[in-house]
Amino acid sequence: MNHQRLRQLRLARGMTLSDLAQATNNIVTRQAISKYEHGQATPSPTVLQRLAQALGVRPTDLLNGQEVQIELIAYRKRASLRKRQHDQIAALVDETLRERLRLQHLIGEVSYLNVPLHHYPVADLADAETAANELRVRWDLGSAPIANLTDVLEDHGLHVIALDTVDGFDGVAAVVRDEHDTPVVAAVIARRTADGARWRMNLAHELGHLVLQPQGNLDEEKAAFRFAAALLAPASNLRAFIGTRRHHIHLDELILLKHHFGMSIQALLYRMLTLEIISQRLYKSLMIELSERGWRTQEPEPLPLEEPIWLRRTVLRALAEELIDPAEAQRLLRGETTIPVDQPEMGRCQQLLHQPLPERHAILTAQAETARDLYQVTATPAHEVVTSEYN
Repeated sequence: MNHQRLRQLRLARGMTLSDLAQATNNIVTRQAISKYEHGQATPSPTVLQRLAQALGVRPTDLLNGQEVQIELIAYRKRASLRKRQHDQIAALVDETLRERLRLQHLIGEVSYLNVPLHHYPVADLADAETAANELRVRWDLGSAPIANLTDVLEDHGLHVIALDTVDGFDGVAAVVRDEHDTPVVAAVIARRTADGARWRMNLAHELGHLVLQPQGNLDEEKAAFRFAAALLAPASNLRAFIGTRRHHIHLDELILLKHHFGMSIQALLYRMLTLEIISQRLYKSLMIELSERGWRTQEPEPLPLEEPIWLRRTVLRALAEELIDPAEAQRLLRGETTIPVDQPEMGRCQQLLHQPLPERHAILTAQAETARDLYQVTATPAHEVVTSEYN
């Protein structure tokens, strides 16, 4: 049994040792579960089955699996996040990535990761801006706004994951390495939000943590934010769209800019300040006006959330190829959507099991007689041709 896997699954569900013991109808004590998690004892098959049911997984998920190392990069959390919540989120990310890696193996998908991990050394914020421009060139994105950032990231082999989790968590980047320390999966993970503009900024921010290599005492968070802003709104395109120098901007114009660049109004204003398109005085004036309108907490005209499609597409493929069953498919999607599953015609074994016991005995007896007659016949080429039609 993989004792670390048991603990990781328990934490991912926000369960204490006592919670898990109760979920098994107290077939096992919290003390015993603690021993399982520390590798000091091994559960019986019956207890293993109950633990799996309580955690909503298969018993095989608690056994030894593929050995990989999962590295969380620049885990962004606020000070208000308690340690237990931190552990829960970290465990949930770990479980989610392992599930995706298993899906890749199930369908035989070759790992494809066109992301330059920690490729761009940055000594100052201007270097982060340059890195964003270079990545745009590498990915052939041009200088226009990115219509769907989530699609772009998935097209380049990144896993994009939306977590419905507690307030206080913003996002994290992650890399999964095999036993040879080779990256096999990389992911950007962000908290699901009602405004797609914030979602896009969070994804771009986490991408920055994956590709940048901060030097010296550079603030990694500021570098990642500068990278994200430059990726979503390249300086040349932003200046061409709104001008190189503005002395005032209408609030309705800011809403149009939000839709054009897929960025929040506040992020756009800070971007304009950074590029000296607007002055510090105008920036403060506009931010005060946003506060008076309540736009700093809830901006108008939220953008739709870009939905990642890799997981749903892969789950449906595995389901169609009968590599997983409908129940597991629904579990992997975490109830985000109901999968339309065509009910297959009942197999012969299932039909047999649905028959009354006397009829089952009669059917099995008749099949046994047929099999006896078949094996008693002397094999001839002609007979083999005839009987092979029924195989």
